[in-house]
Amino acid sequence: MQRRTALSTPGSLILVILTVACLVGSYDFMARGLNELAEARQVQRLPITPLSALAKGPYLVEGQVTDDLGTHTGPYSDTPSVYVFYKEQREYRDSDGDLKLETVDSGHIGSRFQLQDDTGTVVVNLGANTGDIEWRLRRTWHHRSGSYIYSEWTLKPGDNATVIGQFDQKQNDLTFSALDAFNLPAVVSRFGPDTDIGEQLYDAGAKISLATGLLALGIALGLIILRIHRLWVYVLAMTVAVSGTLTIIGVYRLTAEWSAIANLYEGRYQQLAKTEPSMAALVDVAALNHRIRQSTSGWLDRWMFRRLLENRLPLPELNVSAREQVQQILANHPPVKRQYSGIGLLLALGSLVLAILLMRRVISSIKLKRLIEALPTSSTQGLSFGLAELKGRVELDNNYPPLREPLSGQDCVAYRLEIEEKRGSGNDAKWTTVETRTEHVPFRLRDDQHHVLVYPEGAQFGYSDVDIKQLGKQRHTVKFLVPEASIYCLGFAGLDQHQPDHLSIQHEKDLPFLISNSDEDGIVMRRGAWGFVGIAASLGLLLFTATTMLAADGRFSPDNLLISALVVPLALCVYTGILHYNDLVFLKNRVNRARANIDTILQQRHDLWPRLEDTVKASMAHERDLLTAIATLRSEPPATMDSTNNVGRTISQEQAATQSLKGRLEDYPELKNHQVVRRFMEIMASTENHLSLLRNSYSDSAMIYNTRLQTLPDLLLAWLFRFRPAQQFTHSHQEADQTLPR
Repeated sequence: MQRRTALSTPGSLILVILTVACLVGSYDFMARGLNELAEARQVQRLPITPLSALAKGPYLVEGQVTDDLGTHTGPYSDTPSVYVFYKEQREYRDSDGDLKLETVDSGHIGSRFQLQDDTGTVVVNLGANTGDIEWRLRRTWHHRSGSYIYSEWTLKPGDNATVIGQFDQKQNDLTFSALDAFNLPAVVSRFGPDTDIGEQLYDAGAKISLATGLLALGIALGLIILRIHRLWVYVLAMTVAVSGTLTIIGVYRLTAEWSAIANLYEGRYQQLAKTEPSMAALVDVAALNHRIRQSTSGWLDRWMFRRLLENRLPLPELNVSAREQVQQILANHPPVKRQYSGIGLLLALGSLVLAILLMRRVISSIKLKRLIEALPTSSTQGLSFGLAELKGRVELDNNYPPLREPLSGQDCVAYRLEIEEKRGSGNDAKWTTVETRTEHVPFRLRDDQHHVLVYPEGAQFGYSDVDIKQLGKQRHTVKFLVPEASIYCLGFAGLDQHQPDHLSIQHEKDLPFLISNSDEDGIVMRRGAWGFVGIAASLGLLLFTATTMLAADGRFSPDNLLISALVVPLALCVYTGILHYNDLVFLKNRVNRARANIDTILQQRHDLWPRLEDTVKASMAHERDLLTAIATLRSEPPATMDSTNNVGRTISQEQAATQSLKGRLEDYPELKNHQVVRRFMEIMASTENHLSLLRNSYSDSAMIYNTRLQTLPDLLLAWLFRFRPAQQFTHSHQEADQTLPR
């Protein structure tokens, strides 16, 4: 029934490139996010080791910077520092007048410095590649001179610093090599481990969310390339891909993380056996043991701990004093926090709101797509009252002269003019819309059987032709719909206000109205593509909200990651449920609308019988059967669609009485020309065809609605939300009444 239109070769190639880029980017961000999560969790397990307790291996230490090994001065300030990062920037305006910054010069100064605490000192050897270290410093110098901005970030004597490094007993210094094997970052920070971990957890959550969004977008683009637009296929693909990716990669990373911390602990414990350990070293190893055990809060961590570490964490023997020190270290361990937690929570809230708004737009688009797929194509000859789908070509109507397209003067029935003005220059030149204008006239839609008049007011157009002309700094673009163009039309078939005995396609409140030169399949594909892309974006935003909230207080663990992964299929199931529920509501309202229209006509006809009886009973006193029929119709309450049998019986009785009256009027000329009788016959004749159309519309609507109630998953929703089937008109009026749901 639908024509297939192939994607253009350039368009397909671009989509393939975008799909590959999304999937590769998703893997990269996922790997980086999970790596940052593992690093943050490893740092969380490490106690702050006293400098006197250092042995071979990686450590987290904290102390005060000294100037015993000398200092440096930055290029912009005279402040003595052990390390300086400097940057020179130039401020300028582009061709549009917007302020921009470019880096003119930047670099590092520093090689080694000494750190001391209450127990001793250690040399921190930065090595040649200071850029590989994560420096978390405050800006200590900021100066503007004309359009140039000079900044320095320094580590000065007297500053408290936290360092994660590898201790070399032979050289008696901390270096930053071979930390990757323990899933630890090379860090020099002035903010403390609690803040650093909070920031790293937040960054990890953001990267994992971005990776999920890119994966969702890549799958969406892949399905578009394959011309698949079924929502359930996308739901299944997304559930398997996202949940599977997060689960498989997450478990793999978790295994590596726990293996690394086991190796780190074994290395420290073995150092105790090589020499006579100090009390500080024993306390440090015991504190590490307890910190590792405390990190097994979730079921995944507990499973990994039992599988990989339970028999690899011997606890050193401690006296009472050492045990008290361990408990004090554990009690004083600072909670994880973010430096800008308020901003993060605001971003999470903003993402949630944006995801909900985007979800509403997506649901609306996919709802229209599903409606187009479900609605059968009607012919103009067999058009029924209500929402209709038609296919044909544009034909001019003699009562409505065509429009002239503004640029070429070509005949058309609708056009949209957009005037743009070029602003800016060079690479920054942009076209800005300064005026738009839309015009249209009624036209006929003709198919193989007949034609129907279309009133395009309120319609969403897909035009057949485009005309573009550039006039000076202005560009005029006209999109227009020409006579004889093939069109797809989705709109309301209602009574033509100019010809009440005819139906026309027109706008109706709360119903879609679409006139497009594209075929049905093209419209469905575009709606499906937009829906998939919108779902991908909203899922990324939802996952960002979930991970940000979990990371805000340092609780972002593998268990939380899997819970976040469940957000994706859960959100998709909600999407699907909302769409199917909206479908049922729309179909039910369509049935109710058709029923209400029939009730209105029946009431209008019922109101005619009392005045007719008063008019004819004196002149037709001997027409006992006819008067009895009229009296019966007058005395009975008006038939309503609450009972299909009553409606059918009443219509049959009215038709019989009307035909009988019409036949008798030839013998009563004075009644034939009576105003009441003439008005009665006119209304009965005009409403007869209308009533027939309304009954057909109701039957079609009820059949589609009932069919949906019998298929999954609508069957479950119907049971859950008490959707009752609509009853059809019966052929026999002798059957029992059948009551319709309201």
